Order: sequence, then C-alpha cells, then structure tokens
Amino acid sequence: MTEGIMLVASVIVATSMSGMVISKTGILNSSFAISAETQKDIILTKIKVVYATGTSSSQVAKVWVKNVGSATITNTDKLDVYFGKVGSTTRIPYNAGSNPTWVYSAGVTQWQIKDTVQIEITNDANLSANSTYVVRIVTPNGVADEYLFST
Repeated sequence: MTEGIMLVASVIVATSMSGMVISKTGILNSSFAISAETQKDIILTKIKVVYATGTSSSQVAKVWVKNVGSATITNTDKLDVYFGKVGSTTRIPYNAGSNPTWVYSAGVTQWQIKDTVQIEITNDANLSANSTYVVRIVTPNGVADEYLFST
C-alpha cells in the first residue's frame, strides 16, 4: 500500500515538473523569437546623413538624411537628434513648443527605402562663427549616423 502511494506521488511530482519545464521552454522560445526579430530589424535599418549646413547668422541648421537600409523606418517622430558644437552636443526634442527643437521640412510619417528627408534644427541661439558642429541622428531601434560641418 505504501509503495502504491509513493508511486502515485512520484507520478504527480514528475508530471508537475515536466509541465513547468515545457512551460518555461515555451517562454524561452518566445523570447528568442522576439530577440531574433529585433536583431533582424536592426540589421535591415541603415541611415546616412548626407549633408548638413548652417550659418552663424541663423539659429537653423538643415540636415539631409537618407534611408539606405532595406526596411521602412516607422515612428519617425521617435528619432533622436543630437546637435551642438563638437564635444557639447545635446538631445534636441521633436517639435517642441520652444527652442531648441527639430522638425521635418515636410510631413514624414514613414521613411521609405531610398528616401531622403530634410530635418530642420532650430537652436536656442545663433550658430557661432568659425565653429564645428555635429549632428547625430538615431532611429527608434538604435541605428545611428552623424555628420560634422563648420560655420
């Protein structure tokens, strides 16, 4: 009788353990799939800052960025734009109510493959003469490029 109870208890414990292992394997498999999809998205995304310019008599810097990757870039308002003199860049907010701010020169909701977009950065003061500025653009998934220009 005792052996029978032990046998039943062992079967119950083994069944519970195998259920937990199978459950955790499914969660792990799902995590790997999500990670692989994220990595694929990063690999297919590539941008190139092709040109940037600004003058010392203006607060505005204009930047042209091309999607040279193999994927459309969505959530374009979630781009991170960093701008400033070399060594002292700051993150510029998108379409903020006050300067500094940045906007697209034309409405952009999706950035198609091979499209070039123009970004206008309005600084909180005129750009300094004879200075070197850097602009760094970072996509929502972390792919980045930067460009240096002088006034």
